[in-house]
Amino acid sequence: MIHATTLARTGFVTFRPRPDRPEAFDQQHSFCYERVPMAILVGGNGSGTTTAAAFKTALFLLSQQPPPRKDTPFWIVSETYDQVCSVCWLEKLHGMQLIPDSEVDWRRVSWIDRRRIWPRAVPLKPWPGRPGRNWMLEFKSYEQGRRALQGRAIGGFWLSEQFPEDVLVEVLRGCREFMFPGGQFAEFTPVDPELCLWLERVIDEPPPGWKVYRCNTELNTSLADGWLESFKSQLSSEMAATRLTGALPIWEGVIFASFNPAVHVVPEEEVALPPGARHFKGIDWGGSHQHPFACVWGCQDGTGSWLIYDEYWNNRGDLTPLDHVEAVRQIDRRWGWGQDEEATWGEAYADPSRPDLINLWRQEGFPVMPTAGATGSRVLESIETVRSLLNQQVAGRPKILISSRCRHLVEEMRKYRWKPRSERALRTAGDPPLQPLKKDDDTVDALRYMIHSVEKQRGQPPGSADYQHGRPDVHLHRHGRRRESWQRGFFRR
Repeated sequence: MIHATTLARTGFVTFRPRPDRPEAFDQQHSFCYERVPMAILVGGNGSGTTTAAAFKTALFLLSQQPPPRKDTPFWIVSETYDQVCSVCWLEKLHGMQLIPDSEVDWRRVSWIDRRRIWPRAVPLKPWPGRPGRNWMLEFKSYEQGRRALQGRAIGGFWLSEQFPEDVLVEVLRGCREFMFPGGQFAEFTPVDPELCLWLERVIDEPPPGWKVYRCNTELNTSLADGWLESFKSQLSSEMAATRLTGALPIWEGVIFASFNPAVHVVPEEEVALPPGARHFKGIDWGGSHQHPFACVWGCQDGTGSWLIYDEYWNNRGDLTPLDHVEAVRQIDRRWGWGQDEEATWGEAYADPSRPDLINLWRQEGFPVMPTAGATGSRVLESIETVRSLLNQQVAGRPKILISSRCRHLVEEMRKYRWKPRSERALRTAGDPPLQPLKKDDDTVDALRYMIHSVEKQRGQPPGSADYQHGRPDVHLHRHGRRRESWQRGFFRR
């Protein structure tokens, strides 16, 4: 363990990782403390990825892992020496006293530029009870090239800033003698699309034990007053999710190409449910890290326009179906579900492939929330229904608006894309059929189930000449007459 006499002087006293909020793309705590073979933290600018990695470095070297021999190298690697020395060392490890002065063998420090306090190597003092065995921080730059990262056996590494896959391969090769749990990790904001290709493969099929974590800029409470608002005002809609939560920025063959967060997403504080609206839910069954349980809440006004106002997303594998029922009920209570006498409280439309769960929810749900299998199983038809509404406007507004509260839905709408041609089953005629990639699609599927089921029951596709905006479904509406209050908008006045 770290020396008791120096504990009070370290950054362990002044910095605490934020508690996890995976539903908001923030897992700083798990990244810092989980000891997996390889941990990758992707986050927004100013989200705290570098501070978290510096904390994880100090925790590993001073508290978790005894060094196996004298001057065991631990590499800290970034794109430039300015980043690795000025930020990783001078600002974080040394400046925050995460590595306290009393733990450094200053007589043996070697320098790249002593005047600027840029070290080449920083030897730490021997581990308590392990005389002659200590860690040696070594600072590297991608600018040195692959050769500078070859040859030596190392005891762990921290990769800072985005890097090409071959850098990761070379650094991992250095761990051939020692692959300590929790000693290999990386952090960055994925702003370069070309450097995201290998990361996407890791997310799709992670090597054994590898984990990818997220970090959300908007949850960082240490930012200067006013900075976040100024920063967000300068972001393009295409890059906002990347710059704020670390979402991968490029997706080949995007399905909802017309979806634009600047157009279709509204701040949750500006949203109000219109009196007398028609309310529905969409459900995608799941309950694992790869396939979460997802539910979305939506309502439709008299013009046929949709507001998607809340979501429930959970990727825990230890919850029962009834646990999800109770979580959905809690969100229902947040919105007063079933309490507005003027409103229509319709069905929850679920993935029809699980009739057992549909029957369970029929028994366990509110009386005004019957659960039914989604109308039709043709994926392409339901995609076209959502596409059509995204492209339509009423009174200058899109026919689908999504509250910013629905963080996972907003991100998945951007990422939802076609399966690459090489992965499709070939038709006998030669052309492969279009199929969505089954990845990051759970809330989108819930949205499709809900919207397509409601629109299909009208008997006419959206936008057709015979389509009657705002016409209630007779079997759902409890009062049997049209209400003028449906015409009221979704926004607070």
